[in-house]
Amino acid sequence: MSFTSMSALPFELEQDIFQNAANADRRSALSLALVARRVQLWVEPIIYNRVALQYGGSESARILEGFMSAIKTKPASFFASYVKTLLLSDIPACFVMEILAVCTGLADLRVWPYTPSVVTRFVVASSIRPIHLSFSAEYLAAHGSAPNFGLPFYQELTHLELHDTWGQLMSWAPSFAMLPELTHLAFAFGSPFSCGSIASYGLSAILANCTKLKVCVLRCVLSEDELRFGQDAAIAHSIVDPRVVVVGWRRSQARWAGSLWNEKANLWNQAEAVIAAR
Repeated sequence: MSFTSMSALPFELEQDIFQNAANADRRSALSLALVARRVQLWVEPIIYNRVALQYGGSESARILEGFMSAIKTKPASFFASYVKTLLLSDIPACFVMEILAVCTGLADLRVWPYTPSVVTRFVVASSIRPIHLSFSAEYLAAHGSAPNFGLPFYQELTHLELHDTWGQLMSWAPSFAMLPELTHLAFAFGSPFSCGSIASYGLSAILANCTKLKVCVLRCVLSEDELRFGQDAAIAHSIVDPRVVVVGWRRSQARWAGSLWNEKANLWNQAEAVIAAR
């Protein structure tokens, strides 16, 4: 069917066709936005609903440049209304803050592989109220103290993933009870750690005090040798709580935007499937 013949369709049906096509394939959505002004208005909210930005590489640079250009040409209300999931990887802090200043309606925010302190302070004090958050924990707390999870920024969180050393994460154990809606919690950490330290009082306190917690993922960053010798299985055997899922994560394993577009690759969906199969 040609675009000319589609123009003869009822307005609502034409809109449904384009929006369904955009939802089915992100690449086609980018092309559809060029068809006509009215089609652009229909599919842009779909294109901007989930955004993944990375610094480095020609394609990534082009996408980032396009997004920063859009910030200068579109009203802030557009981004506040339509950008609901945002993944930022290796983006300079100045760009991150400019992006977050307009993407205030986020439900899902992921900043990898680390979150600069200036960005952390900015976002925690912002009007953003995420439901899902994935952050480096290094700068989440000021002056070595535990984060203040009682702040408004954290109060709607149901899914939280933090990256740091195991010792640092467990030192905050009592604070996680301050997250009233938390149902899914993940810790990503690397060496040094031991099976004994994993099955520690800190983890037990989190599991006992977070009353709504359904899933707790331990994402261990392991070398190929550690995985080959079953270090992830040893950790799993040291924990008896059925809500805990241990995931061995190769140091070389890409962790970019796959789960953003593929629900089967989503960490939480995978963990829930493991728990349901027990």
